[in-house]
Amino acid sequence: MTAMPVKMNREDPPLTTVFGKAKWFAFVDEAGRSEIRENPYAGSGAKTVAWLIAEGAEQIVTQHIGGHPLMMLKEADVSVYSPGEGRITVSEAMRKLGAGACQAITPANVMQYAHH
Repeated sequence: MTAMPVKMNREDPPLTTVFGKAKWFAFVDEAGRSEIRENPYAGSGAKTVAWLIAEGAEQIVTQHIGGHPLMMLKEADVSVYSPGEGRITVSEAMRKLGAGACQAITPANVMQYAHH
């Protein structure tokens, strides 16, 4: 399952640039079905990561993430990708991910994806 932080609870919403503060996450299953779920831990990156793992996220697509949440996800064998900057919807992000057009976010490059 793929999870990504989104701006609102509606069909095919755009991604948000906040990760741990995101109020909503889109979850997309292997068949391409998506569901928006409210993040009960909005405001806490660490608790958001634990929730995402408990919800079954195997990969994350996000435009921005901090070093600590990234390390927690890596320790849980959850892959993290960036679909690029600008307004990107869930369906666009999934197309990019499927086409191999997303950049892997790693400890070596995480600072370019962190808010400063």
